[in-house]
Amino acid sequence: MADGGIVICDSSLDPGAEAIKVPAEELARKELKLPIAAGMVLLGALTRFLGLDDGHLVVLVREAFKDKADVNLKALELGAGFSSPGPWVLPKGDPAGRHFLNGAQGVGAGAIAAGCRFLSSYPMTPGTAVMLYLAGKSAEYGIVVEQAEDEIAAINMALGASYARARSMVTTSGGGFALMVEGLSLAGMIETPVVVHLAQRPAPATGLPTRTAQEDLLFVVHAGHGEFPRYVCAPRDPREAFYLTVKAFELAEKYQVPAIVLTDQFLIDSHFTVPAIDPSGVEVRDHRLSREELAAMPEYKRFEITGSGVSEKLVPVDSDEHDEYGRITEDLGIRVRMVEKRLRKGEGLAGEIAPPLRYPDGDFAGKTVLLGWGSSFGALKEAVDLLNREGGNYALLHFSELWPLRTKELERAFSEAKEVIAVEGNATGQFARLVSQAIGHRVGRVVGKYDGRPFTPAWIAKEVSR
Repeated sequence: MADGGIVICDSSLDPGAEAIKVPAEELARKELKLPIAAGMVLLGALTRFLGLDDGHLVVLVREAFKDKADVNLKALELGAGFSSPGPWVLPKGDPAGRHFLNGAQGVGAGAIAAGCRFLSSYPMTPGTAVMLYLAGKSAEYGIVVEQAEDEIAAINMALGASYARARSMVTTSGGGFALMVEGLSLAGMIETPVVVHLAQRPAPATGLPTRTAQEDLLFVVHAGHGEFPRYVCAPRDPREAFYLTVKAFELAEKYQVPAIVLTDQFLIDSHFTVPAIDPSGVEVRDHRLSREELAAMPEYKRFEITGSGVSEKLVPVDSDEHDEYGRITEDLGIRVRMVEKRLRKGEGLAGEIAPPLRYPDGDFAGKTVLLGWGSSFGALKEAVDLLNREGGNYALLHFSELWPLRTKELERAFSEAKEVIAVEGNATGQFARLVSQAIGHRVGRVVGKYDGRPFTPAWIAKEVSR
């Protein structure tokens, strides 16, 4: 407990700290004849203590409990009678300007805004939450959601739907993605867009299925046999999950490549208050060749060799190497040109990557720079503040778009900083290894967390200061 901390608990408990004790279980059982309402009694005490808006809470309770709202409102009232306003005054704000949502809702809403029309998946914690969200919205937005018999079928169904001109997605975790890898390579060969959402959890094998980790980065960057480009992002919060999922769909369609949205159990299942998302501001383009455009062409080459590597997309082809028309070939000269054509799309993708977030603003001269990615952002940002208040000189360079890897800011950090420390949710420093491979600089130290728990600012500050 922090100094001044207060516990609100049932009267039967002794928390060993200053406490507001409420006979919640007794009240729920005797007064309400509903023992399960004890939690609502405690919430009533907390509401009075924090000075929350009773009117807003009533609306939320009626929305959540519907025909059982009255007894739960009575529970709130009982709990409030055992409390009084506390010493803290919560900041007032406009709820309309913010959203309260979890990562699964962010990814799912982003898929809807991007025009997703098909999702196939085999349930696997924690990725299933995205499938459930889209299934709940499927009738409203015209999305087909299919629970496949396994992950191999799921990704091939998504590729088939993409053949049929539907924006398509699969959602899974690391073990499921392992089964999808051949399908990922198929997408690379036939230049068919697909978006994969992978929610990380501790591995290998089943590992800790309800815990969190950042252990699949190198896996998704290098997954698949052969060489082909792909886009990989790792949102830092649900709001960014929305916008990066939209971007993943757009880049998958524009460059005809697989795109991977890499989250984790912490992000998917945790709720955040974020600035309001505005779907009306999302630009979604149709990158497909229309039948009218096709009719006006003197000839159609599905895999025409172009400067950008991107060809007009309309007609599917099988998984063998092929010529510009899509006909199977063993011509080794054509093979070389096709490999180079596909890889050129990576150059265009690299130009689409947004810069990493730097905190605080300013240069890195003489500072210790913490290097992070994905959902660790909030804890790392607060850890930097904590370390600087204690007399340190720290900064944060945080990545949400991981592949192709943007190196300009990394080069600057290594040239200016006193030391660069990678903070990651894995044991081997996967992002640090990716950085070293890309720019030839070794990260000075890796602070890894691999016990399945999320990062906290205090833990990061302690480990970094060792």
